[in-house]
Amino acid sequence: MKKLFRGLLLVGTLAGAVVVLRNYLGKTDAPGEEAVQVVFDDGSTRSLSSNTVEGQEFTDIARKVVEIGV
Repeated sequence: MKKLFRGLLLVGTLAGAVVVLRNYLGKTDAPGEEAVQVVFDDGSTRSLSSNTVEGQEFTDIARKVVEIGV
């Protein structure tokens, strides 16, 4: 019974993470433009637009993560 509960908890956690990630990536700065925000351990952030090389790489990775459902 504990294994079943742990499995359901894991599936629920993963599903919640996918929903949060989709909502986060769904917010764009302008129509047709995506943005990526990278948060570092020291609390500093860096925003990248998807029309830059670095931003496009992060955007592609995020799309793949959402597609596979991690």
